Amino acid sequence: MCPPEQNLPKNSVELPKLNLYSIARLECLLGCRRDELNRVAANAGKYYRPFLKKEKPRPFQRRFKRSTPRRIDNPTGVLKVIQRNIYTRILKRIPLPENLMGGVKGRTIGDNARVHLGNKVLARIDIRRFFPSVTSTRVYRIWRDGLNCSPQIASLLTKLTTFERHLPQGAPTSTLLANLVVVSLDGPIRSECRNSGTEYSGWVDDLAFSGDNPRPLINTAVRELAAAGFSVSRTKTKVMGPSTQKVLTGTRLGRVPHGDPRQFARVRSGIHKLRIGAVPPQEIEEYVRSLEGKISQLASTDPQKAKRLSDDLRAATKLCT
Repeated sequence: MCPPEQNLPKNSVELPKLNLYSIARLECLLGCRRDELNRVAANAGKYYRPFLKKEKPRPFQRRFKRSTPRRIDNPTGVLKVIQRNIYTRILKRIPLPENLMGGVKGRTIGDNARVHLGNKVLARIDIRRFFPSVTSTRVYRIWRDGLNCSPQIASLLTKLTTFERHLPQGAPTSTLLANLVVVSLDGPIRSECRNSGTEYSGWVDDLAFSGDNPRPLINTAVRELAAAGFSVSRTKTKVMGPSTQKVLTGTRLGRVPHGDPRQFARVRSGIHKLRIGAVPPQEIEEYVRSLEGKISQLASTDPQKAKRLSDDLRAATKLCT
């Protein structure tokens, strides 16, 4: 049997030490022989099928501002199977700080919003091109120094979880590795938040601060991120004061968190588009899956409305089959 993983206290911001030195133990954890792991790692680039995801105009949208297509690196085949095992059997077991929400099982956009309820001012920043900016060197340091794997194991895991020297978008392992990157660099941010009584939460590359005056935390975050090689999107940096409607990760902050009406409207429009046959048959499966994901997010703040949307989507999907 594989030895049990070490766990740190739930509220600790320090990464647990996996103490993963043996290739035999890695074989046991991943259920894969070392020769197969080495073969796939040496040829990892061949298992990716990148594509560009273009933002499409929504139904009834009057104005559509085209944005730069987002590249999805899209791992496939045995590499994706191995990445899923790395996620479920290693990364998923690592306890993360309670304020990191995105991609963590059991934590929702509603939980992210609740961190900031009742505070006068909300400030949020977005890390520009976060996944492509996480280099394979930084991922290696997470495995080697942060999680205490041997150089051999850290190098192997880095090859299995990076593509073209960066963190690949669309890989099962990438979101939790991105969270570990944030943990590795946000110590000064946490410290200033504690000293100033500012609340802090993160949804992968979207960081939020709230309190009486969270504005100074923007400068601190920008400085620390820049020191680590990241930049902040100026157009997505927002400060919402006492008289401003506060919205965070698609959730309105009031006495309780509520889904942004625009998000509900977009899902309803998407269901209508499906119902009238405006979705090409070859795109229906992915289209429905996308709507299901949006409804799942909305369910964390408005479960009754989300259930109605889910019922409507189910009925619309039946019309397409």
